[in-house]
Amino acid sequence: MNSRKNNQMIKKYIFSLPYRAKLILVFSLLILLTATILGTITYYQFSKSSRERTEEYQIQLADQINQNLNRYLREMQIMSLSPLYDQEILDILKSHKEQGESTSFPPAGERVPMWRYISGLIHMRNEIKGIHIMANDGTIFSNLDSNTVMLKAFESDNDWIKQIKKADGNWVLLPLHKPFYYLNKDTSVFSVSRLIRDPSSFEPLGIIKIDLKQELIQEIVSNPNEKSHIFILDHNNQFIYPNKEDKIIESSFLEDLGDIKVNNYTNIPIDGTEYMMVYNQSNYSGVKTIMLTPQSTVFSEVNNLRRVMILVVFMGILISFLLGFLLSKPLVESIHQLRRAMKNVEKGNLGQRVSITSNDEIGELGKGFNHMINEIDRLVSEVYKTSLREKEAEIRALQSQMNPHFLYNTLESINMLAITKGNFDVSDMVSSLGKLLRYTIDNTSKIVTLESELSFIRSYVAIQKVRIGEDLQYHENIEPAVLHVYLPKLILQPFVENAIVHGGILQGRTITINAHKVGPILKITICDNGKGVSSQQLAKLKNLIKNHDTTSSDKHNGIALSNVHERLQLLYGKQYGIKIDSQEQYGFSVTLTLPIQTKEEADDERNING
Repeated sequence: MNSRKNNQMIKKYIFSLPYRAKLILVFSLLILLTATILGTITYYQFSKSSRERTEEYQIQLADQINQNLNRYLREMQIMSLSPLYDQEILDILKSHKEQGESTSFPPAGERVPMWRYISGLIHMRNEIKGIHIMANDGTIFSNLDSNTVMLKAFESDNDWIKQIKKADGNWVLLPLHKPFYYLNKDTSVFSVSRLIRDPSSFEPLGIIKIDLKQELIQEIVSNPNEKSHIFILDHNNQFIYPNKEDKIIESSFLEDLGDIKVNNYTNIPIDGTEYMMVYNQSNYSGVKTIMLTPQSTVFSEVNNLRRVMILVVFMGILISFLLGFLLSKPLVESIHQLRRAMKNVEKGNLGQRVSITSNDEIGELGKGFNHMINEIDRLVSEVYKTSLREKEAEIRALQSQMNPHFLYNTLESINMLAITKGNFDVSDMVSSLGKLLRYTIDNTSKIVTLESELSFIRSYVAIQKVRIGEDLQYHENIEPAVLHVYLPKLILQPFVENAIVHGGILQGRTITINAHKVGPILKITICDNGKGVSSQQLAKLKNLIKNHDTTSSDKHNGIALSNVHERLQLLYGKQYGIKIDSQEQYGFSVTLTLPIQTKEEADDERNING
């Protein structure tokens, strides 16, 4: 209820604003609405396009990273097969086949050929940290010196060695780890490794392990977007890149990675931040490339566009205020001039006029105002002259009042003489004529009750009966409730006269008046059983009534029908009037429809019609 009341107050306040303020407000709202619609559509389309471009680029980048990494891993796994084709290397490994108790280093005759062989493999490959061939007895042959790598292994059962042996000669990609043989225990590498078998007996002779630096992945990744995070995992979701301290995703996320159903990309929240995740897994190596890009980065251009659009809308509203203020001044000034003129007219200055300088709607209002004042001035003059004439007419009416009284007295004398002589028919006819004259000459009331109108009709029929005789029969079927309904004076007599004059009454016919109420409407029907009219004549009469034509007809007076119909519509509206119906040799009927008026409404009608 309070909300509705507040809305009404706001609406009332807005409608009460000055016209100039309303114009400025409309200009601003139009610009704001247009800019909002266009901005929303543009923002949505640009956002969608920006997202699609970013997704496509990230998917292509992840796929390219995997392809480049697979190409390099193929080279490394082929390189891990090379010892199988060098008999000298195999012979050296065979000499270290059994685990010995001695911890002495291998002789120079073995270390030098091994060093040369490994150095040839690693030549011009700076991304390789080291290549290590480990014999069964724990001896390590490496391209690195003894200040970097231990030459004797003391661990033979750690996880990655077990993994290599389990592969049984297939190449193995080892995730990021810290090998035990490096003297610097913080050294982290990922590796391609393989179990070396004797080609003839298939007995295991040792392990070749190629340790790769993180710089290799950095060169392959070459991510142009510094805010994106790239992660490379093996098939067991173990990190290959980057180092653990650089990761933003935890092991719990990696455990759920297999359950995340993605088609190239998806959206995920990490630590309250929304990321777009691109996911690509290699069929060759099982390597998984994951790219995480913050949504804020993806939509950075869109956000810039949004800020620009808000600024443009703000500037548009400001400009609309200025334009509305400047452009509305001449328009509002014309309205103010018209308002001042109307106030002067209210004070009685009918000589007030407005100057017209335009042909727009305001100019038309000015012309209409000037024309209205001219008409008012003319009508005031005519009313003044008419009032003078009415005064003169009243004086003449007072002078002539004796004439009707003289006529009534004369008719009364005739009536008394007829009664004295025993001519009662003449007496009745004279009495009825007196009533007719009093009813028609009385100008004090133009709106009468149905009961008064029916009394007049009875007097009229009584006179006609004296003339025609008992061949004329008259009946009334009136609802008592409608007797006191008000209607225009002398509205029924023309139809009764038509029935007598044109309906063949001389042959013995009946006139019936029916009156009843239908809701707020009074219906009065005057019908006779006379000769009626043909369908062509009926159509002609209906056309006369419809067009308010005053041309008379052969059957029934068209002038009376048209006049009464027009009179009722002028008084009460187009929905009221008369309707006629007839069939040849079966009589004629007229139905009047008019509103049921109260005494107050009748008085108003009387005042309107003077």
